Amino acid sequence: MSELASIVLLIVIGIMAGITNAAAGLASLVSYPSLLAMGLSPVMVNVTSCFSTVASGYSSVVTSARELRNNRKQVWIMIPVVLAGAFIGALLLFILPSKWFQELVPICIGMTGIVLIVPHKPRQASPVLVQNSRAFGRSRLSRIMAWGGIFIVGIYAGYFNAGAGVMMLTLLTVVNRQQSFAVNNALKNVAMTATNTMAIIIFAIETVIYWHHVLPLFIGNIIGGILGPIIVRRLPGRLMQVVVGSGALILSVSLVIRNMM
Repeated sequence: MSELASIVLLIVIGIMAGITNAAAGLASLVSYPSLLAMGLSPVMVNVTSCFSTVASGYSSVVTSARELRNNRKQVWIMIPVVLAGAFIGALLLFILPSKWFQELVPICIGMTGIVLIVPHKPRQASPVLVQNSRAFGRSRLSRIMAWGGIFIVGIYAGYFNAGAGVMMLTLLTVVNRQQSFAVNNALKNVAMTATNTMAIIIFAIETVIYWHHVLPLFIGNIIGGILGPIIVRRLPGRLMQVVVGSGALILSVSLVIRNMM
């Protein structure tokens, strides 16, 4: 493959990854197997994907301004929590054996897919529930558990980028059920943008970056990140949950097969 063809292919992969990342938190469904097929190691796939998807994160947050306008308290709670988690996770990537996350990731992604696919009745968005949702829960215990879950996903996101978005989206779907899918997806975009930003700072210090892969993917992700939230606004929330859950299961199975080879 010529260098020009490789760049064009990476931009297209970046666009598709950016759309799936902004709309569903599943950039890894596109980028992870694509970069593996190009010969990158799992750790370098993680690093490269993280650098490139941060572009779709920022563009999707801008495009999601409508959904975030009335949920600023949740945003300001999430950012420091996920940043702390991502800092720990990114450091763990260079401390723990890489085989650990290769074996755990398919299980985590598969479980989140099942949670999204299983039908659940959303709570009615009454004024009281919406007010309580700004702190992620009606009681102190529920808020602490929600923040703890967000922190753990933040650690995972810094440690291994694949599937982190769908995990955060699943968690928000459960603890923030009075909000629409579009709102929870926008909050997920904020959280993942924060974790990716923290992770790339650590990665830039700790390892070599394959810029010839990152830059074309980065450009594609910007485009995809703009398109993703627009798509979410026009599709039913339950349909998006099923699509995201199914995609998570597909990614989980593909990673299991790859680990067995």
